[in-house]
Amino acid sequence: MPQSRAGLRQAFSAITYGDFRRFAMAQLFTSLGTQLLQTAVFWQVFELTGSALLLGLTGMARAAPHIVLSLAGGVIADRLNRVRLIQAGQVMNAVLLVALAILTVTGAVEVWHLYLITFLNSAFTAVTQPARTALIPSLVPPKSLVNAVALNTTIGNTSQITGPALAGVSIATVGLGPAYLLNGLLYLAAVISIVGVRTPTMESNPGESPWQSFVDGLSFVRSRPVIISLLILDLGAVLLGSYRALLPILAAMLGVGAGGYGLLSAMPGVGSLIGAGFILSLGDMKYKGLYTIFGVLGYSAALALLALSPWFYLTLLAASLLGATNSIQMIPRNSVILAISPNALRGRVEAFRGMLAGGGPPLGYALSGGMAAALSAPLALVIGAAACALLVAGIGITHSKLHDPYLGSTDNR
Repeated sequence: MPQSRAGLRQAFSAITYGDFRRFAMAQLFTSLGTQLLQTAVFWQVFELTGSALLLGLTGMARAAPHIVLSLAGGVIADRLNRVRLIQAGQVMNAVLLVALAILTVTGAVEVWHLYLITFLNSAFTAVTQPARTALIPSLVPPKSLVNAVALNTTIGNTSQITGPALAGVSIATVGLGPAYLLNGLLYLAAVISIVGVRTPTMESNPGESPWQSFVDGLSFVRSRPVIISLLILDLGAVLLGSYRALLPILAAMLGVGAGGYGLLSAMPGVGSLIGAGFILSLGDMKYKGLYTIFGVLGYSAALALLALSPWFYLTLLAASLLGATNSIQMIPRNSVILAISPNALRGRVEAFRGMLAGGGPPLGYALSGGMAAALSAPLALVIGAAACALLVAGIGITHSKLHDPYLGSTDNR
């Protein structure tokens, strides 16, 4: 029993720090709000138009700000108090959701309102997201950084499951207007939760322009090949290994209908929780670079299994493995990037990663969808899995720094 308690304490060591607890609670409210909003907007656009094309455009409205504004958010995060920046973004998102609730309740809402609010919500998120991730190393000691990143990932994965469910229940019981109001309250709860988190205001060079700050961040990333390698691994997974846009086709091929599609869509989130739990149990492990490499290789194998599976339950297993292997490669990768980035540059470094994380998936959806239209969905996924595996193998062989057992660890030997 004492041993199991010690393991439990290790798995949740970051929670023992008060500032991280408040941050984690704010992240939970924010993630739930983001998922609730996305689900509700999809439903309302379809309710208003019945158009699949217009549904797809909501995704572009969400992706564009991440591609354009993430880098600006990184510069801002390294020049201002990160907690205050996050709170300001949450307040603005809450105002947007209250406005959308009023438009919906009064019957004045139009599709362009939904696009605009989706765009603005994503813009505030893109500007503040680098500050969120860059804040984590300031809240826990270095030995608990991997644990903190894993818990942060777990919060996001949990919200991907519970947020849409909360949206569905809210829409069915009280309607879209009150659901948006609940969404706004979640954002305000995030503002309150993070009150009291102590972090210094970032000091920039008084004579340094924002452009120079951006250039300095870019120069740092370019001077660290290991960061570039890790970012390429991430981009390879989300671009070459994209699969979510093809899940409706796979569900139709397996004859499982909308219910099966919903279950298939949820399984990566379930697998992500399992993968995050595994990483949580390891603590500040060695060989983070190799975990990332083999995690993406495992992801490629799971993607091939998803493409070739003739049975629904095997397909569900493959989808859960996609989520699990994604967590196994993502948590060590992000931990290394945070650990080797100086605090004064961390927001800008995270902005580069956030730009890829926010903009890569929509490009992957377009690539996989185009290949599926020209060939077939299974063949498109197999080609993507093979290309992703080849890319990862090439990086793993040529970038020996990723083999360092102490890469991103508190042990500096």
